Amino acid sequence: MNAKSLLALGVLLWTLAPTQADEPSKSTPEKLLPSWDKNQAAKYLDSRQEAWFAWSRTDRGAGSSKTSCMSCHTVFAYALARPALRGALGNQPANSTEKRVIDQTRLRVSSWNRLDEPAVGRLYAPMPRQSTGTEAILNAAILASDDFYSGRAQPSTETLQAFQNLWQEQLQDGAEKGAWPWMSGFKLEPWESKKSVYFGATVAARAVRTAPGYFPPAQDTALANNVQMLRDYLRSHFNDQNLYNQAWGVWASTALGDVLSPDQQKDTLAQLFAKQRPDGGWSLSSLGNFARRDGTAQDENSDGYATGLLLEVLRAAGVSRTDPRVAKGLAWLVANQQQPTGEWRASSLNKRRDFATQEGKFMSDTATAYAVMALCH
Repeated sequence: MNAKSLLALGVLLWTLAPTQADEPSKSTPEKLLPSWDKNQAAKYLDSRQEAWFAWSRTDRGAGSSKTSCMSCHTVFAYALARPALRGALGNQPANSTEKRVIDQTRLRVSSWNRLDEPAVGRLYAPMPRQSTGTEAILNAAILASDDFYSGRAQPSTETLQAFQNLWQEQLQDGAEKGAWPWMSGFKLEPWESKKSVYFGATVAARAVRTAPGYFPPAQDTALANNVQMLRDYLRSHFNDQNLYNQAWGVWASTALGDVLSPDQQKDTLAQLFAKQRPDGGWSLSSLGNFARRDGTAQDENSDGYATGLLLEVLRAAGVSRTDPRVAKGLAWLVANQQQPTGEWRASSLNKRRDFATQEGKFMSDTATAYAVMALCH
């Protein structure tokens, strides 16, 4: 048996371990993990988050209120993945970089009514409504995840404030009632385009269920109504989405329930499996009709982001770890961690980029985070 066959067999045996209900995993026993370099993955994620902090273009505000701009590709992904990786490394305590992300998020939440002041600043001042809606979602999602990994039984005061800000910004009427204004004006895929409003709503749905003890509500009619509006939006707009957003829609449906019908979910999972490449991975460019601005061809190779994300979605949807397609996907992740950096790679959907540049690393930041989550969970 060759090395690749042995690797695939090892991952398949790992997947025979019992699965748990759909929720983030705080830790995974070392003996159940496939052979991949967790320490190097941690170093990569930490170094990229520190590089984001150090990049002057991300600065927001000034003085004691100074923070860094949030980003779906680096900050949000880091905040979700790094605690899971700590569990895989033996339940290590949060390091200074993680704490800084949480502290800055809490500061943004507590400064919510001062976003127009120069000392605080919006994520992107020229788009105030979209900026505020986007930040409301990301703040709630990051703090809900932190509460979960901190072992809290109830949301922290800051998390409850973040959710209060979130519902305050939810659209109450119009075609996108139940969703939030989102940073779509840049026309950048997959997080800052017109269809990214749906992605944002799915992140909000996941946040609602990740926060410990927050939902279902106890005699909170207003919260129940907000969540129902969110469900209604996700359901009514699902068929208009590309497969990338529909994968997120499945993930949101597993969290909130009563979003997709069993047939819708079954059909979407079948489409996702149909996109699995012969090597076991998935390609992000295959999940929608994406066109690069510079006219270059999309990268059709398997990548860490699509593979890690879809394995997480499939797990949440109840696909068994004994499924050979899941095992093959995990084997692809183990075999494609880059050395010596410890990262996984993904290519920009918007233009050809050099992986060695700051902007060129953004998609690899995301790929590494979601690959780590898939392997740790």
